[in-house]
Amino acid sequence: MGLSKRRKALITLATLIGTFLAALDSTVVGTAMPTVIGELGGLELYPWAFASYLLAATVTGPVFGKLSDTYGRKPVYLAGIFLFLLGSVLCGTSQSMGALILFRTLQGLGAGAVQPVAITIVGDIFELETRARIQGLFGAVWGISAVVGPAAGGFLTDLISWRWVFYVNVPFGIVAAVLLAATLSETFEHRARSVDYLGTVLLTGGLVAVLLALLGGGGTPGLSALTLALFFGGIALLALFVFVEWRVDDPVVPLDLFGQRIIAVSALGNLAMGGVLLGVSVYVPLFVQGALGGTAITAGAAVASLSIGWPVGSFVGGRMLLLTGYRTTLLLGSALIALGSALCVPMDGETSLVYVVVAVVVIGLGLGFSSTSYLVSVQNAVPWRRRGVATSSVVFFRTVGGSLGVAVMGAFLNASLGERYRAAVQRAAGGDAALRHLLSDPNALLQPAVRSRIPEAAYSELAGALAAALSPAFWVLLFCGLSALAVAAFFPRGSAKDLVSREDHG
Repeated sequence: MGLSKRRKALITLATLIGTFLAALDSTVVGTAMPTVIGELGGLELYPWAFASYLLAATVTGPVFGKLSDTYGRKPVYLAGIFLFLLGSVLCGTSQSMGALILFRTLQGLGAGAVQPVAITIVGDIFELETRARIQGLFGAVWGISAVVGPAAGGFLTDLISWRWVFYVNVPFGIVAAVLLAATLSETFEHRARSVDYLGTVLLTGGLVAVLLALLGGGGTPGLSALTLALFFGGIALLALFVFVEWRVDDPVVPLDLFGQRIIAVSALGNLAMGGVLLGVSVYVPLFVQGALGGTAITAGAAVASLSIGWPVGSFVGGRMLLLTGYRTTLLLGSALIALGSALCVPMDGETSLVYVVVAVVVIGLGLGFSSTSYLVSVQNAVPWRRRGVATSSVVFFRTVGGSLGVAVMGAFLNASLGERYRAAVQRAAGGDAALRHLLSDPNALLQPAVRSRIPEAAYSELAGALAAALSPAFWVLLFCGLSALAVAAFFPRGSAKDLVSREDHG
């Protein structure tokens, strides 16, 4: 694109603000959700508040990426911001967990366009060397939002209302939309394309069925017939999706892309990274606020520590990959992800907040190195005409990993918490019927007003039960971290310039 430096700078600012919008939402909401659950109830639905958002972003990401290749980045990006802001406002008005989950899904539809298209726009307007540095800025934005988001979320939740953590998205979204609309002009050939409705329906149905099986099956002592039917039915739909995608003219997820080793490894690496990223964002706040007795502010501080490492890893990684190649940078980042995940496994009710922060900082460093390397490598491996769908397809795998990771961790939590919590209540309350009634709902651990009425010894007993129930979730986190390291080892060798697409990058 023949754009002046000033217009490039303004376009970049608009996309950075959009990225900040999506990143802020994930960090603010992750901090506030324990308090939301405490007010609205439904601890068993806790994973769905995140999985619904991720699922919507997952299945629409490749669709929006393809639409941006067909109709341009600008209209798709603006439509995504509109949907995201509409969902945010509606989330703030929610009166039940069911309504909140529905409106989070609407938010996810918008996020499915905002994140991958923002990254793609930057890939369009800059060359390789500059693109690597700009992706470092995207990492820094995630870091800044991870500092501002949890802090703002904690203060808003504790001092005003958790509803304002959704309303805070609105001004950022308006600024990003106006700025991009005023600065980005696109010139390219519009091509009529058919929409792969069947593929979209199969993908959505398969993922929903698998997630329902994982989230619904976790709360029962054994595997019910319904759970098994959902799981294997979902797998069958996903298998049929693959069959259909190989045969349609214009698939929603072009499977031939994954014949390129760079994209195949990047997809699997993002799958594992998504499980780690969302596992930390969702379950560390629950651990800090429930098991350690923290507030929304301290839970936010724990997640905000992700930002200490992420921007450093992203900034250094963006430069390192130009000197050493993608593979070395990825191996370093993935090793740090695995190390930080391992540090989470032994956490219990006696763990200090400082220890939690150190573990999350290490994970943030690894995510910074790895995410920058994967995004830059994918964007340079394909020509302009496929950059949108290639970028969104890889981001698709990150959101799939996050969805599945949150679901599996939630299944283990639901399966483990019930019996542990009932036993802890029995030990803590003894023959005190009033205390047993007060402690009967595990949501009490997430409500500061109720928690303050619980005797210290009783609270310690209950917090220990929650910490023990979260332990299997952190083992899943470690599995995801080790998987990310194993996948990175298969990334092809060579310098960044050696691995550039031979076709014109636009």
